[in-house]
Amino acid sequence: MFLHVRAKSFVGSPHRPVIDPLPGHPGASSRLKSVGIPKAAAKRPANPPHFAMPTVSTVVPCFNQEAFIADALDSLLAQSYNDWECIVVNDGSTDGSKAIVEAYAKKDSRIRSLTKENGGVAAARNFGFFQASGSLFVPLDGNDKIHPDYLKRAVECFEAFPNTVLVHTGTQSFGENRKVWRSPEYSYEKLLWQNLIVNTTMYRREAFQRAGGYAPEMVHGFEYWEFYVRLLGPDSHVQYIREPLYLHRINKSSRSSELVEQGKVEASQRLIYERNRERYADHNANPISIFDKRMKDFAPMHAARYKRQARYLHAGYGVLVVVLLGVIGLLVAAG
Repeated sequence: MFLHVRAKSFVGSPHRPVIDPLPGHPGASSRLKSVGIPKAAAKRPANPPHFAMPTVSTVVPCFNQEAFIADALDSLLAQSYNDWECIVVNDGSTDGSKAIVEAYAKKDSRIRSLTKENGGVAAARNFGFFQASGSLFVPLDGNDKIHPDYLKRAVECFEAFPNTVLVHTGTQSFGENRKVWRSPEYSYEKLLWQNLIVNTTMYRREAFQRAGGYAPEMVHGFEYWEFYVRLLGPDSHVQYIREPLYLHRINKSSRSSELVEQGKVEASQRLIYERNRERYADHNANPISIFDKRMKDFAPMHAARYKRQARYLHAGYGVLVVVLLGVIGLLVAAG
């Protein structure tokens, strides 16, 4: 029986197929203790027998993630889906990351440790995926985690909707804050201009190969956004699971914050455009039309924000009236 996959399917205009109800919510992984792996984490849960299970290849780029890489690997060992491999690419780390990963690899044969010269996260993902054996790919950063049912739920989407190219989920942040992020409603045209999909998703091996992998020159960030622009197209089937199954660590210092602080956002966006000029031209032959489309996207948000502000204002007035009536009542009683 399927778990609850409240998935949206998008091609042209979206529709929302719903599969049976779900239990659970994200659980935290245990910390590595003395480079040992808890016995419970090493157990391999059985997969349900109702269909042949494809192998999922997860690639984890690792550059100086000594403090966090154990959490990422523990979250994989805790998966309810059994048929996976994990390729950790040590991208020239100078800390103790490599020793930690190798300890995990000795405990579980599904984990492989590879090493290359430092070349950035895009090059590290390519290095791992080009040696992967699975039919479905998942990129996972070395400081992030996934919910124990992430692989199972995403694979079930591919089974339920065979034309699917990519599955993404809601995001639960942890660390500096604990917020749940919901992705905006997907369309390929929006994707060209807005970073709609997080970096940890599941997509087909052949789609990765057709796209040619990640762009190594995207060294400052947004490499996953640029990749999705090439991976997908106007007719691509994209599934969205609303539950926050991707667990994203928020640090004071991260690639995203550095991108902003170093003023590299515009440079990365320009590179996305330069690498995909034909795709942008196909969808925006008349650049002026973009303004009208963006205004239509903006108007509902603006209206919703106005309504929220009005509700807060009215609630404030209500409290003030209650307080004044209370004061008047006390004065009358005292008189």
